[in-house]
Amino acid sequence: MCIDIYEYKTAEITVLYAGVSKLDINKEYPQLSQYRKEKIKKLKQKKDKKMSLGAELLLIKAVKLYCPKIFLPLEIETNRFGKPMIKGADNLHFNLAHSQDIAVCAISDKPVGVDTEHISRISEKIRDRYFTENEKKLDFGYIWTRKEAVVKADGTGISIGLDTFDVSNDTTTLNGRTYTLKTFKSEVSDHYISLAW
Repeated sequence: MCIDIYEYKTAEITVLYAGVSKLDINKEYPQLSQYRKEKIKKLKQKKDKKMSLGAELLLIKAVKLYCPKIFLPLEIETNRFGKPMIKGADNLHFNLAHSQDIAVCAISDKPVGVDTEHISRISEKIRDRYFTENEKKLDFGYIWTRKEAVVKADGTGISIGLDTFDVSNDTTTLNGRTYTLKTFKSEVSDHYISLAW
């Protein structure tokens, strides 16, 4: 890979992230899962293809580091809500995210969600509709990435009302499960990266 990879760790989760603008799609494409190849084929913009490619390349790197018994290319399947999983790796959980020029991969032995968003992004319409009163007082990107990370960790998608849970603290509850939250700023570009587990 011709990109610099950054690592962030908690006791439970390892996060790899990188800028993806320098990726060569043709060079890296052969090592991807069939799932990712199909996703990339559907994308029209080269920038979007690079973000999707970068996300799986980070997953491959994480799997090589922490689960060397899993064979490549990865066999990825999805649950009924569309959440991807590695076939035959029941105790390995991962989640991917990307935004603008950054891709992120979180890997853990427990359900995990990750999201990233540019720090300067603001959407008053989303804030007014989906944020709780406590959340409306905080930075948009900070709250949005935390909400997305929780929903992704839960695995049920955004069909759940985003205003039914509050992510302004370090824990939140969704569907009867309590999630721990952590947010940090990327060293690659001005992005928040949020984790939920």
